[in-house]
Amino acid sequence: MKKRDELSGKERGDVYARRMDAYLQAVSALPMLNGSINVTAIAEAAGIPTQSVYKNPTIRAALQDAKVRFDVRSWGENKAACHTSNNHEGNEERESTVKLNQLEKRFSVLERKYGAVVAENYQLRQKLKNLRLQLSCEDMMIDSGRRVVAPIVESGGDS
Repeated sequence: MKKRDELSGKERGDVYARRMDAYLQAVSALPMLNGSINVTAIAEAAGIPTQSVYKNPTIRAALQDAKVRFDVRSWGENKAACHTSNNHEGNEERESTVKLNQLEKRFSVLERKYGAVVAENYQLRQKLKNLRLQLSCEDMMIDSGRRVVAPIVESGGDS
């Protein structure tokens, strides 16, 4: 088999189409984002570039079949349906649901970042504690002129 760089555009498109078909056959549901299919997540899971989903007609057709099979809509289809709906109250409810989903996603991202910062803070505190202990031993050696046995340091990450 040729390397990716050696494939022609059509060959590469065929490879991507086979990957998309395999992915769509393996899943029981399509990834969703704010009530619409998440094309980026689908492309990443299938191992193909996102642009191929939009540009390759074979991949577009396979995705359209999967949307029908799973009874879901794309963002554009949802937007068109939302505009044709005369139910103003329903639109407000959809908008608040979308906004709530966006806030939940943002909250999730911030929670992950906070967890990473807490872990880093703990590691830095352990390093500081170990450095202070090492410095006090070196000060003791300088003051006494004798060699001091290095203290046993707790392993709290990188030392």
